[in-house]
Amino acid sequence: RERFAEFAELLRSKGVPLMVFSAGIGQIIQRVFETAGIPMDDQVKLVANMLEFNGTTQNGTTRASQFKPPLITTGNKSIVAKGETEYFNSHQNRVNSILLGDNIEDVQMAACVREYSDNVLTVGFLNDRVEDRLDLYTTKFDLVILNDPDFSDLIALLECVQ
Repeated sequence: RERFAEFAELLRSKGVPLMVFSAGIGQIIQRVFETAGIPMDDQVKLVANMLEFNGTTQNGTTRASQFKPPLITTGNKSIVAKGETEYFNSHQNRVNSILLGDNIEDVQMAACVREYSDNVLTVGFLNDRVEDRLDLYTTKFDLVILNDPDFSDLIALLECVQ
């Protein structure tokens, strides 16, 4: 999404950690962050499907052999998130959290976050089949952002927070 790098930098400047929890391929997400100039350091935690590479082919390229367990899907994110206790314990002093998701199942991770954070604002990105799914998203998420916008609204929200 446009302006995500600016959003990530604003989090960094305010000392707010960022956890990216994705059913996507971790190495691709790392590359996107690198290309956008977002450092993958101790303020950024990535939990995603990481490929394991096994040897090289005759032409010198590496070959992916499997994903490192656990395999993350949209259906099991909340279960896998419960295993991230070290991360959540290290940020236990934070009373506010924002959970962003573009899939209705993503809101289930809020239950895990609520174990460590007093206030969780859930934000759903509803990008397709808006008319069909709007009622469902508005009952599950605190805030719903429609039609794949950039991060301007979330940047404005963060700028209001001390």
